[in-house]
Amino acid sequence: MSNINSFLDLIVQLFFIGLAFWCLNDIHLEKYVRMHVNQFRILIILLSIVLGYIPGSFFIWIINLTINH
Repeated sequence: MSNINSFLDLIVQLFFIGLAFWCLNDIHLEKYVRMHVNQFRILIILLSIVLGYIPGSFFIWIINLTINH
């Protein structure tokens, strides 16, 4: 059961990080931020991880809460 929970956690986190990355790419922040292209790509990746981790953790918390009760 622990392996299934770990796998589910990984899938949920990757889904929300990918969703955040997709959303950030559609905003076209390069118009507003002046920096080198590689620095901007790393910034988008790091922002995607941060913005995807928060709702992913919340979603995992809700799943664990409903399973354990």
